[in-house]
Parts: sequence; C-alpha cells; structure tokens
Amino acid sequence: MASRVRVRAYSSSANLGPGFDAVAVAHTSFYDEVEARLEPGTGSIVVETVYGPYASGAGMAETAIRAVEALLEIARVKSLEGDIVLRVYKGVPPGLGLGSSGASAAAAVKAVAHLLGLDLGYEDLVEAAGRGEAAAAGTPHYDNVSASLLGGMTIIASDTEGRLYVKKIPFEAWLVVYVPKVRMVTSGKTKLMREVLPRTVELERAARNWSRLAMLVAAASMNDLRLMGIMMMQDEIVEPARQKYVPCFSEARRAALNAGALGVAISGAGPSLVALAGNEKSARQVAEALLTGCGCCEADIVKVATVAPPASLL
Repeated sequence: MASRVRVRAYSSSANLGPGFDAVAVAHTSFYDEVEARLEPGTGSIVVETVYGPYASGAGMAETAIRAVEALLEIARVKSLEGDIVLRVYKGVPPGLGLGSSGASAAAAVKAVAHLLGLDLGYEDLVEAAGRGEAAAAGTPHYDNVSASLLGGMTIIASDTEGRLYVKKIPFEAWLVVYVPKVRMVTSGKTKLMREVLPRTVELERAARNWSRLAMLVAAASMNDLRLMGIMMMQDEIVEPARQKYVPCFSEARRAALNAGALGVAISGAGPSLVALAGNEKSARQVAEALLTGCGCCEADIVKVATVAPPASLL
C-alpha cells in the first residue's frame, strides 16, 4: 500500500444528443485532483480541505466521501487501519453540466484504490464513483464518472439484473465547451432538468433515437467525426425538452455551426454546450465565433479542448 496518492480526473460532457444516460466524453477543458493518504485514526473518511478556483461552490466534497464509502463496500473492506484523509482540488466548475461532481468522485475512487492496493476492475470503480454521484444528483449517474475515469468516450449499460457494463471508445477529436454568461439556476438543476423530460415517448420516436445513438457510437469508433457531428444533433426526446432552459441555445449553436463545428449538443443537463470540431484550427475558429458574441448573450467560458486521457496518478 502507498502512504499518499494523488489522482487527476478530467471534466466531461454526457449525452451528446441522443445518448441520454448512456454516453459521455471526457475532455481537457477542466480537471479535479484528489490526494488521499492514510493517517492514524479510527477508520473514518475525512476531507481535510477543498481548494482551487471552484472550491466555494463544491461544499465539502460530499460526492468524494460517498464514492469512497461505496468503494470500500464493493471491495469488502470491513475496517481501516487509520483514517483516509482527502484533499480535493476543484478545477471543474460545478452546476454547468461538465461533470464536476463526477470528476471528484472518479479521482477519489482511483486514488483510494491505489492507496489501499485494492484489486478492482474499472467497472467496480465506475460503480463506486457513480454511487458517490448520488450525493450531488440524488440518484447514481454513471455516464460522467465513467468518462472521467476511463477517458475518451464511454458507453454504459446495465442488463436485466442490474449489472453494470462499461466500454470505452478511444477516439480523437477537438471540442469546444461554451458556457453562456446568462446562466440558468444551478441549485437543484440536475433534478429540475430531469423533471422537464417527457415521462412517456412514442415507440417510433424512441426507435429513431436508438438508431441515432447506435450510429453515433459507430461513428466515434471509426473516428468518423462528420457523421458523429450529424448524429449529435438528431435527438428528438431530451434536447427538445431542455433547449428552452439553456440561454441562447439556438443562437450559440448557429454561430458554432457557421464557424465550422461538425455538431453541437447540450453538455449534460446544461447550460454548457459542447461542439465537435475536425481539427485544432477549426476548433479555434468555433471558439472565436462564440467568444465574439452569438447575437444573444456573451460567453462566460469558452474552452478549446481535446478528448481527455484516463484519470491518472500524479
């Protein structure tokens, strides 16, 4: 066992249009870091400090604590020889649909797994991190945490018995993350943005969305960014219900597409948008178009990013 471990995990964008609760992509726009160490104590999990540019909106990193508790339960660790002490660097802004709590949970479970020398597969780590996400979202969510843990684009699914399956597609792309300056209310946002979704969907519409998700995943696996961008904008169920809650959605999407973006989608529950670009030059052109104004509102944050690597030891 190590005595001190530090792990970095990147931000992520879930859904990508038709992939609600099924896909996410990690990107280098932002990152969280968690340092874990063992100290003499009674077997508690303690957050020593939360610091960084977005610490004030992160509380005391309850997500990281819950994720570590789930990890110990999954690994059947009955007792600890001391306290697990966490230091959490919050570099992913919360409440913007960029997987902030997921990044903390991902970094925490990977750090503690290395700290204790736990022999667990990545699906166990995703399970623990997703259960930790419930502290922020109310229910477990595995899309953002899987991307932050594994990097690239991830697909999650469960079988009829509830067993979780996770696969990674290691594709390459440039992404532009856009956050409008005029923001939606972020308190309880995830819960609200799930409540606005339709409870029932016609079979024909659902079938069209399934086919588009399948094509999105196939395009990503072949690194066909043009086709992937098209599929990102074909959702008929989730994005239509959420668009009106995302400031400047139509104007920002139009500006990005006119500047050369291959596709644009709401990032997670919003209000951020994520645009797909074919190369760095195109991504920077898209970012410039969003920075100079889209005729509706100014950008609060615009980040040019690449697809992120897995959560890693530092």
